[in-house]
Amino acid sequence: MKRPFKLFSLIATALIAACSTNPMTGRSQVMLVPEGQVIQQALGAYKQEMTPYSKAGKLNGDDAVVQRVRAITDRLVAQAVRYRPDSAAWAWEVNVIDDPKTLNAFCLPGGKMAIYTGIIEKLKATDDEIAQVMGHEIGHALANHGAEKMSRGMLGDVIVAAIAGNNQNRQQSATLLTQMGWMLPNSREAETEADRIGIELAARAGYNPAAGAKLWQKMKEASGEKGRFDFLSTHPASEKRMEYLAALEPHMRPIYTDAAKNPQALPTRLAANVRDVTPGAAALAPPSTASALRPLSLVNPALEGFKQGEARLNCESCGIQFGLAREGLQGLHQKGDWERLAQKVMDIGYVQDISWHYLAAAAEGLGHKAAARRYYENALNLSRHKDTRCAEGLTNLCNGIVVSQAAQEALARLGR
Repeated sequence: MKRPFKLFSLIATALIAACSTNPMTGRSQVMLVPEGQVIQQALGAYKQEMTPYSKAGKLNGDDAVVQRVRAITDRLVAQAVRYRPDSAAWAWEVNVIDDPKTLNAFCLPGGKMAIYTGIIEKLKATDDEIAQVMGHEIGHALANHGAEKMSRGMLGDVIVAAIAGNNQNRQQSATLLTQMGWMLPNSREAETEADRIGIELAARAGYNPAAGAKLWQKMKEASGEKGRFDFLSTHPASEKRMEYLAALEPHMRPIYTDAAKNPQALPTRLAANVRDVTPGAAALAPPSTASALRPLSLVNPALEGFKQGEARLNCESCGIQFGLAREGLQGLHQKGDWERLAQKVMDIGYVQDISWHYLAAAAEGLGHKAAARRYYENALNLSRHKDTRCAEGLTNLCNGIVVSQAAQEALARLGR
């Protein structure tokens, strides 16, 4: 029993030491491998992958298709570097592989991309739909999913060794457990993140976000996929994917409408360059272009809804989770860190008067008076009922706030 315990202790230590923040979504990631190392490895892997196609005459055979794909990816890359300015130094490159039976595309860490003609021909893909495909793949690279996947693979091997030792049967069981409980759920999460990033990249590049759901409808029909079953799958079922992308579309449409008036592409065909990445390399975009780009963050639909007074709290059994976050919430409230406070409260979703009070205070602090009034009214209404008064539990979750009094004073201040 001592050996597994020691191994698990090492795993826990490694997890703490290797925890980093996703550069695009803010999600905590396990990173045992530096991104730069993965990018260097990807350069060699990409060359190995492309060489056989090139020798067989199946690489970039149709100039019109190649120019079409590169024009689309130029515009996507121009937006990608706005979110991650350091990616302007990547060796961005895109090639078209002549394989009409394959519905696939990829973007390796560091920006090396390819799309198979099956996506274009079999799906009869529009420019908007190609932009969704390549935006999704670029999203994987921007979110550093390659290094994360490699790191999780390394930890998976350690977990198998810790559980099974030299017992072959136990090794097989342990491998399946790590796939079910560790590897695959994260893979689905990474796919969803890439969808999220891709639709916004495409919208900012001037491509219609409605194409996201339409693309996956075509993919579903072409693959014969049925139903919503995605257990033990690294990709969410297409129906779920379509629902998710359709829900994002209204948030992307204002971005798309503005970008479509004046779509931007980085000059000198950034997405077609084939230079090697070197540590500390200067950005590939000309200085005038680079200086005009400011770092962006992904649009947060939940936060946008909160500002409109549309926040929802749906969890009635999250008291423990809320209690554990109580001091952190209090700190955000005291510092006036309103967006983080609102996001944290919505992430927990606890149906409680203090939750609505925090949302109201955040909305008021951000200047959204109509939303603040709505949330204060919710807090006041719940403060009158025993089951939803934060002070009525075994632990006082109110952090010294008398919610009913505070809500009444705030409504008077804002004008009911």
